[in-house]
Amino acid sequence: MFLKSAWYVAGWTSEFETGKLYTRRIIDEPLVMMRREDGTLVALEDRCPHRWAPLSLGRIEDDTIRCMYHGVRFGTNGRCVEVPGQASAPGALKARTYPVVERHQWAWIWMGEPEQADMSLIPDVSLLDREDVYMHRGELNYAANYNLINDNLLDLSHVAFVHEKTIGRKVEGDDEPNVVTGAGAQPLPRGVSNNNWSIGRTAMQAPDAPITDQWMWFSYLVPGIFINHFRTYPAGTAERLNFTEPSKDLECISDTFSIQAVTPLTERSTRYIYSGAHRKTDMSPEAAAAIFGMVDEAFREDTAMIEAQQRMIDTGPPGTMGWIQADRGLSLFRKVLDQLSAEERGATAARQTESA
Repeated sequence: MFLKSAWYVAGWTSEFETGKLYTRRIIDEPLVMMRREDGTLVALEDRCPHRWAPLSLGRIEDDTIRCMYHGVRFGTNGRCVEVPGQASAPGALKARTYPVVERHQWAWIWMGEPEQADMSLIPDVSLLDREDVYMHRGELNYAANYNLINDNLLDLSHVAFVHEKTIGRKVEGDDEPNVVTGAGAQPLPRGVSNNNWSIGRTAMQAPDAPITDQWMWFSYLVPGIFINHFRTYPAGTAERLNFTEPSKDLECISDTFSIQAVTPLTERSTRYIYSGAHRKTDMSPEAAAAIFGMVDEAFREDTAMIEAQQRMIDTGPPGTMGWIQADRGLSLFRKVLDQLSAEERGATAARQTESA
């Protein structure tokens, strides 16, 4: 159902304070998280191994969690350290733990086998550390399967229609407001990427704005991390560069990025964490806030459409969805995810055979 060998976003690092227990559910597994006195963030299965009461209903005692059903106490390494009225703590009584890494404002949790946790697989979202931008954060909870949100983010053709009243632009028939040049979506070992020039761009919802060329590149990485960065340049820049990638030091008119995380909670619920940023020298705080407000409304439009789509899937007749050219990115991503899942199942089966 879910890929386990991946780093999922459990939340912003600022969400977790010392001295509190936090519940999370990721890929349908219950978690309890806490920040130790030394600042380290840890995660355990939210299930006391004694009688399966939620550890999140317990209390913190000197960097340990005491289950409030029978008072059994566990260290943050999952090991039982005390059983009230019992001289020793049974070594077999152990709560499962999960590797946690805090990097670039996000708390990442590895849901697979702990010994296989590979920190090099954490997507690079270092743009979140930039201090020269107006940064906007938000989150939504979807009553929908996470793959539908992945599909939505990988298919920008929906923007003109779902978001016609917000960030989109009315398109009729074969009308194409911008000429886009580029190779299109390309597969990566753990995702897809795309970069292109969009020629004849105007500012969002500002038809009288100067015409510009926009260079956009994104990567969409397992399990659902969207890194989207785009810059605008004076009209004619794309042609002058022969439609190749601009150097990072080439002066641009505007610099914008958005980074988003799709975290499946259950088969039919998903947490969507998003951020957007505009370079401070490009606009006033008021202008940035206005754009962020419009983006928030656009994401609510996505929510309404995707949740309606999920209801149709749940109640409609079985069958296969149709595909159009705009589905290339999401099709590639699903293939990558399916391949990684198949490899994971094979590796798990091999380990079970060896241990049998």
